Amino acid sequence: MSKYLLRRLLQALPTLFGITIISFLMVISAPGDPVTMVTFNPNSSPDSTARLKRQLGLDQPPIIQYLYWLIGNDYTRIDVDGDGVGDINGVRMGVLRGDLGQSIQYKRPVLDLILERIPATLQLTITALIVGYVVGIPLGLFAALHHRRWFDQFARIFSVLGIALPSFWLALILIIVFSVKLGWLPMTGMRDVTKIGSNTFIDTIPYMVMPVFVLSVGTVAGISRFVRASVLEVLQQDFVRTAHAKGISNRVIWWRHIARNALIPVATLLGPALGSLLGGAVIIEQVFSWPGLGRLSVNAAFQRDYPLVMGFVVVGGTLYVLGVLLSDLLYMWLDPRIQLQ
Repeated sequence: MSKYLLRRLLQALPTLFGITIISFLMVISAPGDPVTMVTFNPNSSPDSTARLKRQLGLDQPPIIQYLYWLIGNDYTRIDVDGDGVGDINGVRMGVLRGDLGQSIQYKRPVLDLILERIPATLQLTITALIVGYVVGIPLGLFAALHHRRWFDQFARIFSVLGIALPSFWLALILIIVFSVKLGWLPMTGMRDVTKIGSNTFIDTIPYMVMPVFVLSVGTVAGISRFVRASVLEVLQQDFVRTAHAKGISNRVIWWRHIARNALIPVATLLGPALGSLLGGAVIIEQVFSWPGLGRLSVNAAFQRDYPLVMGFVVVGGTLYVLGVLLSDLLYMWLDPRIQLQ
């Protein structure tokens, strides 16, 4: 087991580095300049702007900037507002040393900003993942059980619509209906601002209903579709026909033989589902003003805050890789026939 985990982690490292390289090239290729965003001053001289770019390392070729970000270099204090006091550190951090650098916009360590926001994001994504599995698995099972009947047709239509509907459109429709028209649910935010200091997890549930619903719709649709196809495939196996020939009741065949074997491949969806939910949270958190990591990354992208954007990429990529690894382990635990050679 330990050798398998080590091998899987080593195989995941090139993937993670590939994600960071592509993301870094996309970030630095985007139009705009973080120096202009931070030091918006019409009286700023070209010499001071060039000096700040040099201190931040933005005057270097892309490959050198990436190496600064990956390996690191000496820190330099930078005076952004011209008061004679260093405001932020240079963007020469060194991720391999466990340092994600300092945000150009917020003038704070990137890791601190991420640790502050990631609990809110995980609260949404994990809840949506649980809802997706709890609802999607029974929906797929009953769709296969009632194959080619009205419930099966309903489940197929729902899965297509759930995957095809844009999440931001669905979020806006829910806000208009349940917040503006009916007034049943709060429109945005995470807590009641009038009760700061006394909010609990129970108090956040009304604020979670619409974001979690929007995030979980695609997961429910994908899992139900996958479970339905897996069950229909298992129904064609020889051991199912043998069980029927032995006179075993349909209930026992369905729940002890068909469902157990059909649900094993569902474990492989955990990693991709977690990654898609993290990606969807970027949009949903912006629509619902949810104070999570996705909203922080959007603001960082608009402000060209390179260290903060790349910190989000590292955290998101790491969570995705860990999700895939967890899927492999869960698959192995559910199906002992798999040999980890």
